Amino acid sequence: MRVFILVILAVFAFSQRPASAQAPAPSETRYRAAVNDYKQGKYAAAIEKLAPLTNASVKTSYSPYAHYYYALSAYQLKRYRESRQMLVQLQSRYPGWNRINDVYYLLGAIGLESGQINEGLEQLLKIKDTSMAKDVQGLKQHYLATVGDLPTLVSLQKQYPTDRDLALILIQFIEKSPKSTSVDQQYAAQLQKQFKFSNKEKVAAAEEAPRRSIPKQEGQWTKGYLDVAVLLPFRLDEFTTSKRRSNQFAYDYYLGLVMAKDQLATEGIQVNLWAYDVSNDAKPMENIVSNKNFQQSDIVIGPLYANTFDVTAEFIAASNAIMVNPLSTDANLLKSSPNIYLGHPSIAYQTQRAAQYMKSAVPGLSAAIYYGNTSKDSAMAASYAAEWKAKGGRVLATTKIQSDREWLENNIPSFETSKPSHVALFSSDGTSGPNLIEVLNSRKLLATPVIATATSFNQQQSRISRFGSRLTLIEPDYVDREKESIRQFQKSYWNKTNTFASVYSYQGFDQLTFFARMVHKYKDKISNGLQARKYGDTEYLLTGFDYTKSNENQITPILKFNGSKWVPVDR
Repeated sequence: MRVFILVILAVFAFSQRPASAQAPAPSETRYRAAVNDYKQGKYAAAIEKLAPLTNASVKTSYSPYAHYYYALSAYQLKRYRESRQMLVQLQSRYPGWNRINDVYYLLGAIGLESGQINEGLEQLLKIKDTSMAKDVQGLKQHYLATVGDLPTLVSLQKQYPTDRDLALILIQFIEKSPKSTSVDQQYAAQLQKQFKFSNKEKVAAAEEAPRRSIPKQEGQWTKGYLDVAVLLPFRLDEFTTSKRRSNQFAYDYYLGLVMAKDQLATEGIQVNLWAYDVSNDAKPMENIVSNKNFQQSDIVIGPLYANTFDVTAEFIAASNAIMVNPLSTDANLLKSSPNIYLGHPSIAYQTQRAAQYMKSAVPGLSAAIYYGNTSKDSAMAASYAAEWKAKGGRVLATTKIQSDREWLENNIPSFETSKPSHVALFSSDGTSGPNLIEVLNSRKLLATPVIATATSFNQQQSRISRFGSRLTLIEPDYVDREKESIRQFQKSYWNKTNTFASVYSYQGFDQLTFFARMVHKYKDKISNGLQARKYGDTEYLLTGFDYTKSNENQITPILKFNGSKWVPVDR
């Protein structure tokens, strides 16, 4: 296995500094340093670093952002001509840049600040992004409120008769001025009739103090890249390449993230991966959340354990970042912050979907429920029992089992007087499923339907297709290995890592690809994008994402055997 990523991780693990997935290009390093300078108010230093990146011969994904931050820095230094020239150059070289409204805004601010009011208003009128409306209004109020000259404001309003902000400013000026005449009052009334300002709108504008004369700054969203912190138990102090590790899933998942980073780059979405070796010790996690680099994260993946989750969730609740737990099925985690999402459906949702399916597919209301030795097994059994009863069903028994055949033979009842209409099994032991069905057969329950978690069956060893007619599987980690995108990913993954992809690799790829796209598109309105629609399996390797009703991924594949393979029943 190629371990270049892991070597980089190891270098940083013990100092609690983040490790990037790949060494950034010199131009990227220079750009990020310049952005940090800007955020710290070191505008001249930022300009010095950005200047080479604005050269026409330099073509990177960061080039338009380098122009923009150069212009911002020059503006803050009151070098307005220099700032304007850089923005004009940006428009000329990158006319389709997706942040062009920010360019119009900054040009508007320069025009107003330098006394060229008409030019400033012309630029601001080009802004079509409604999310910037308040910023535009505040900028106009700041400058035009200082004009103090009614004829000038009237003249401007006549030049820009459709400018709603300018009309409101003029109305407020007339209403507040003790020198306003009846003619002025009549003019204000005409504007009021034309624009139909509500009292609420007028009061809000009057009470809101004019904003500072600085350009709109969405530092988190205009920097040109997304910072993704990955908090997983890499256990680098135990790392060895000579054996497969008990936490191999963390490495497989991370390699999936690296594959996603490459895919996103082809879509114009630049991602920086910062990996942290995180276990269940709260103290190191407290140090991490105090780290300035970590605090710039846009997406946080993990951590997986309770103590470190609590520390991270507290930080996330007060930030603009989102937090994704890639593996948990505990819906209680979502109570910590509205910014937290589960990559999987919760136990409650999985059992709800399972009970819904069995109610519609199986005649009869009686169920026998069995579960294995893990806390997740018992939680799923209890949740399923509650769901089944809520749907009018009857639970004959809820029994903890051992997976071996002899124990099952001695402890599963014969059901001679009351047979279950179906059996439910929740187990993390892959031998329990086949053994339970064989015991049911010995009880002459040859056709009794069984619904079970896929982990109850070791699919490769037990050849569970022979149970297909009676068996239904709950499989949130469903992988359709005949899917063309899966085959292509497997090939690319092998070429990059010399290893076979696991389900964790697919999850890492899908989850980063999905959430990075959402953050890139919707920014701080990500919840709107997530609630807009379901994103299905045609768009992703696995079964897709559905956050339309909850912050948990409400896609739970319920599988049936179609004669050749296991497929979701709701396709």
